[in-house]
Amino acid sequence: MAEVRYILAVVLSAVLFSSCITEEYEGPDPDLPVRTILVWLGGDNNLSDETGRKIEALRQGWTYTGNKCLIYQDSRDGARLLRLRGGCRTTPTPYVEIVREYGAENSALPATFARVLREVADEYPADSYGLIFFSHASGWLPAGTLQNPQKQRKHSRSIGVDDGGTGRAEMEIAEFAAAIPDGMFDFIVFETCLTAGVEVAYELRGKSDYMLASAAEIVSPGFTPVYPSALRLLCNTAVETRTALEAFGHAWMNYVATNYTGARRSATLSLIDIDETSPLAARTQAALRTRSAEAPDLSRLQHFDRPGSYGDSPALPRFFDLDEWVEEVADPDEYEAFRAQLERTVVWKAATETFMAGQNGFTVRRHSGLTTYVEQDAFPDLNQAYRRLSWSGAVYGY
Repeated sequence: MAEVRYILAVVLSAVLFSSCITEEYEGPDPDLPVRTILVWLGGDNNLSDETGRKIEALRQGWTYTGNKCLIYQDSRDGARLLRLRGGCRTTPTPYVEIVREYGAENSALPATFARVLREVADEYPADSYGLIFFSHASGWLPAGTLQNPQKQRKHSRSIGVDDGGTGRAEMEIAEFAAAIPDGMFDFIVFETCLTAGVEVAYELRGKSDYMLASAAEIVSPGFTPVYPSALRLLCNTAVETRTALEAFGHAWMNYVATNYTGARRSATLSLIDIDETSPLAARTQAALRTRSAEAPDLSRLQHFDRPGSYGDSPALPRFFDLDEWVEEVADPDEYEAFRAQLERTVVWKAATETFMAGQNGFTVRRHSGLTTYVEQDAFPDLNQAYRRLSWSGAVYGY
């Protein structure tokens, strides 16, 4: 009799477990494309505790609509693959399921990133894929040079940091892009600092249709407060991807404007149509061919980093507004053609009036949605690294 009760319990739990998968869900059309979202939490660093809070916020925001949300979490406790479950009629309370325990591993290795992407694509097939990427980042800059711009590196472009185990590791943007299968993502949402650079966007051609990113730093806790209400926007395949990303961006910017004061009321965000970065490179090249031989005064240009805040010396800006830079140096007619293409590339953007006021911050008087580096005599090694970028090759012919 005990054996019969056990079998019955197993059968009932199996039915309950599968009910969210087969049950009709509330939505405009049960035949909508299926989307799998991977949330990458690269937190085997000083962001470790923050990964746990993000998982809880994502859990609160989960509603099953036929889609899937996987979470790769790397923290001081090791790495694991999680899945959001529940959030349906039979199991209304969302919960987090452990899919796989990886143990200690380096989440900033391209091989790790590529392996997890393969696992997600193979085990959770979908019509559409999205990526939310959270970790430290420094735009296109070579690994370690946010803090030390004079540091010479053969490789460049840092995104994702793992400083657990054997030492600090940072993934290069080129490696990050190479790990992504061609055409895999409809969108990448970067919850990382200084990532809305034209150099980064250009590197992701053919990998994602859109990227949502910040030209400046993202002040902690980042998107965590809006995940409970706004995760559903990224899961909604009933609306166009661009519309969903704009809505998510609005949600965060509105939260910052409404709930924060002082230095914390600081945010920039822009939505980039990555396919448009190739014609943008061509228009930038044409505009810069007409530039004046006289070097512009870079101190007058809008920048989005906070020189001297990272232990960097010399403390000079390295993330300039792309639009203002081109306007400063190009022929007016060529600039207008460039500007028209820039508006096709940056399809939405928003920024607070100031950034980190009172904490070595700046006024945001110009925000085109994309930043760029401008070579400077003070950074000879950085200049050499910059010339190895795909963007530099397309625009400057290096």
